[in-house]
Amino acid sequence: MGSSVKIGVLMMGISGFFKKGGIKWLFKPKSPPPTSFSIGPYRLDMQIAGLSELREFTKIQYRGVTRQFKGERIYYTPDVEHLGYRWNVMLNAVNGIVYKITAYIETKDKDLANNAVIDAFLYCKNQMGEPNKQRSEMFIWETMDGSVSFQTTQTAEGFEINLLLTSNAIRHLPRF
Repeated sequence: MGSSVKIGVLMMGISGFFKKGGIKWLFKPKSPPPTSFSIGPYRLDMQIAGLSELREFTKIQYRGVTRQFKGERIYYTPDVEHLGYRWNVMLNAVNGIVYKITAYIETKDKDLANNAVIDAFLYCKNQMGEPNKQRSEMFIWETMDGSVSFQTTQTAEGFEINLLLTSNAIRHLPRF
């Protein structure tokens, strides 16, 4: 094929991208990722100062977990009503700033667990769209401020539904 023919084909292709005074783009601009949501009054990157009802892990409880970051503290909050269910909530914070929220329901009631799973998954999907990743019983959404993971498990005691919100701030926190 001669070079003039190649140029002609290229020009025809380029001219097809122009429409009445505007440009038809080859690629759609990628929309920014959604932000995560709050769980009750708790949201990522918030300060814990002034939250009076937090209960920090005891020394014995800290022995049972591996803390990743210098200055990390873990707190229980009062239960939170979210999506019509009562969730247990824990906050992980470094230097008084929340970097992780763990909300979970533990139940022996299979119907309650099934309903909570459906409602929580649909809520996540409505808030953030389709999950970016799926690993067996875990769905992960990348958000502007971090990520949201939704996980279900069956234990010997019953069923567990987990929402884990993690801040992008973990990229810059000092590790042990």
